[in-house]
Amino acid sequence: MSTIIDVAKLANVSRVTVTRVLNEPEKVKEATRLRVENAIKQLNYTPNMSARSLVSKSSGVIGMLVPDNISGFFGSVMSAVHKQVNAKGKMLMVLESTGPEEEENALRKLNEINCDGFLLYLRHLSTAQIKSYTHAKPVVLLDTTNVGEIAAVTFGHYQAAFEATNKLIQAGHRNIAVVGGPESRHSAIQRVKGCVEAIRNAGLQWDTDYLLSGSYNQAFGEAATLALLRKKPDITAIVYCGERACSGGLRGLRTLGKSAPDEISIISFDSFDLTQYLVPQIDSVIYPVKEMAEYGVSEVINKLFNKNYEIQSKEFSHYFISGNSIRAI
Repeated sequence: MSTIIDVAKLANVSRVTVTRVLNEPEKVKEATRLRVENAIKQLNYTPNMSARSLVSKSSGVIGMLVPDNISGFFGSVMSAVHKQVNAKGKMLMVLESTGPEEEENALRKLNEINCDGFLLYLRHLSTAQIKSYTHAKPVVLLDTTNVGEIAAVTFGHYQAAFEATNKLIQAGHRNIAVVGGPESRHSAIQRVKGCVEAIRNAGLQWDTDYLLSGSYNQAFGEAATLALLRKKPDITAIVYCGERACSGGLRGLRTLGKSAPDEISIISFDSFDLTQYLVPQIDSVIYPVKEMAEYGVSEVINKLFNKNYEIQSKEFSHYFISGNSIRAI
């Protein structure tokens, strides 16, 4: 196992300099800092975080809070964030939560272990609550509507859904169904709202019988597709507000003996490249959550390495990937 002495020798610096790079990198010349960081990577050196925390006010830990990851949705996101954090000699502590109480308890735990900075995907806590646990440390909120006093990485769910639905309308579809996500989530509500407004904006009649919301998982997508098509057999197109619901929906279509896009056209949100592997390849509107998280943690890291750095909020835009799941009628 490599030691701080090994790092110092390889980088041709003193142990004091290595310690300073780990604890106060902004005070070290860039060339020296890079040399030490490269030595740390080459030797796969892991600092003693407990000792560092005692010596300085820094724990070397960045805290990340996400909703429950039962579906595995956040797996690729956490992996991408971990790579960035690890590359800077920091550690990533990830906690999951469901509901307001669990969310607050999780943030309290991150505060108790003295995290240096935070990347938070929150659904319930107020700005005042967040500030009470983060104590003016670097914080970036991920995909939030709580924009203002705390830096945030945001995404226009409404506009993405509006434009996705318009693609079906432009292809001639008039009887369009929507499979929405959890009704308690603001982002899911905005996606459904965007779909409905696109339909109304086109001068089409909207009937709530063409909508079922509840979850982004495969089982709900399948059940919703079966229920919608049995109730409204005139449906010619479906917007899925989540990629896993879309994959379940395709199974529902097979159960009914219907094919896409010949009988039912489809467009879906996608967050982690699932829809391009479905059959048919699904026309998709991309929610770039991994890129959003990478940006957010890079801002936290920039602030940790340079106290004068100002964290910048950023709104990410959607984009489309063409497939062959929409048929013009």
